[in-house]
Amino acid sequence: MGAFVVLMGVGVLPRKAGDAPGWVGVVAGLIFVLGGLAVLVRGFYRSAGDIDGELPAGAPYWLRWFYYLLGLAVTASLAVIASWVAFVPGKRAFTATLPFVGDMPANEMIGRAAFGLGALMTWLILIALAVAGARRLRGHRG
Repeated sequence: MGAFVVLMGVGVLPRKAGDAPGWVGVVAGLIFVLGGLAVLVRGFYRSAGDIDGELPAGAPYWLRWFYYLLGLAVTASLAVIASWVAFVPGKRAFTATLPFVGDMPANEMIGRAAFGLGALMTWLILIALAVAGARRLRGHRG
């Protein structure tokens, strides 16, 4: 699915006029491609009863780095898209879904504020993941 979105982003497959810029589609598609790679790596090196999300101790060091970088890339991509929605000038259209009412147009400033808060939180999460992951990888080196 991610490759499909990437191909739309680069213009190989058609997309609707008025959609987000192509680079946003590429980044969104990469979230799924890289996330899928992380799931494959994790599934291949999963041990019985292992639920913490970390690779087992026997996994090669280079693979630990690769897994770590995949997680950072996915998180950074989410932050970049949310930041674009919130802070880059241009018209944005938001929709709100209310119970018993359905979908209706939402205020652009409220939508941008929500995405801005999400972007800020995602950038902070990225920093925390980068620091914690680097410390953990340093500890597994030897």
